[in-house]
Amino acid sequence: MIMELCVGVEYMNFRATCKQCLLAAPLIKWSNETSLRRLQTHSPVSPLLMVVDTRRGIITFTDPLLGDNYFLKNSKVLSDEHDRLCYSRFGWLLFWKRDLNCLVFFNPFTNDLWELPETEHDLENLCFSAPPTSLDCMVVGFTTECVYILYVNQKRTWRGLRFDPDLPPVCFSGFYGRDLYVSCEQGKLFVITNIGKKDQSLEAVEAEAPKGYCRSRTQYFITNCDEHTLLVSVGECGEAVEIFKHNEYEEKWEKIDSLGKHTIYICATTWFCIEAKEPKMENKIFFPRLHKKNKRVVFYSLDTCRYHTFDAQNFQGEHLEDFFGTTHHVSLNVWIEPSWS
Repeated sequence: MIMELCVGVEYMNFRATCKQCLLAAPLIKWSNETSLRRLQTHSPVSPLLMVVDTRRGIITFTDPLLGDNYFLKNSKVLSDEHDRLCYSRFGWLLFWKRDLNCLVFFNPFTNDLWELPETEHDLENLCFSAPPTSLDCMVVGFTTECVYILYVNQKRTWRGLRFDPDLPPVCFSGFYGRDLYVSCEQGKLFVITNIGKKDQSLEAVEAEAPKGYCRSRTQYFITNCDEHTLLVSVGECGEAVEIFKHNEYEEKWEKIDSLGKHTIYICATTWFCIEAKEPKMENKIFFPRLHKKNKRVVFYSLDTCRYHTFDAQNFQGEHLEDFFGTTHHVSLNVWIEPSWS
C-alpha cells in the first residue's frame, strides 16, 4: 500500500535507506504508461535544487516548498570535481565530462546518458532547445568568433556559424520557442531567428538594459513568460530585485510588479519561468541559497519585496533584506525539473 504511493524521487529515496529496502523495492522503468500516471498523481511538481557532492558521491535534491531532501548515490557520471555543469532544462543536464572529453546529456532521474560528438573548440554559454529524446533537439554553444550548433538526433557533427556583424562577448543564451536569445556584455541583447537555416537572421533588441535602483554590480537574467520576454535584474548581494517586460512596439523595458501565477528559478547556469503548480509558489523568484538558520531554500517574494523561506507548515517564515544571512553551495548545483521519460 505504501509503495503504491511512493514514486519518483521518494521511491529512490526509499531504496537508498538500507539494503532491506533496496531488495524490497525493485528498480522501476518510470517511462511505462502505468508508472507515468502514478508520477503525475503523486510526484513533486516543482523544480528541485540539485546539488552534486563529488567528494562524498552523493546527489541531493531539495524541494523548495516542503524542505524535504532526497538523496541518490552518485553514479560515475558526475564524479569528477572538474566536470562542468553547463545547462539544465526539461529534466536533463548538459555538462562537460572531463574523462570523456565531451559534452554529455544526463537525466539523473532515469540515469540515461547521451554522449555528444567531440568539439574542436571550448564552447561557452551552452543551451539546448528541447530534450535530447526529441527530434528537434538542438545544442548551441559559443566561442569568441563563432556560434556552433548540433542537431542531436540528425547530423552528428558540429556546425559553425558566423554572423555579420559579429556578436559582442556573450554572457548567456537561451531558447524561447524557436528563437535564440543572446545576452552580451554591456547589457546588449540579440535575437537569432531560424538558427541554422537559410533564412536565419540576427537582430539587436534596441531597448537599453534598464538601470534600476541597484548601486552594486547588477546581474541580468532573461526568460520568457506567457510569450513575453522578461529581464530580471539582481544586485550582486541581492539588495535589489527588479523585473522588466520588453515592449516590442516602443522598444523599451517596462518595470512590472507581479508574475501572476508564475514562478522564476535562477542559478548560475540556468534560469526559467514556469506556471506555479501550488498557489504558495506563485509570484516568487527562487535562488540556490539556503537560510543560515533553518537551512531552507530562499526565495524573493514580489508581494512583500523581501526574501523568505517556507516554514514547516509551508508558510512564509522570517524575512531578509538581501543575501546576508544566507549561504550558497560550493558544490555543483542547478535547478532541475523532474522528468521520468
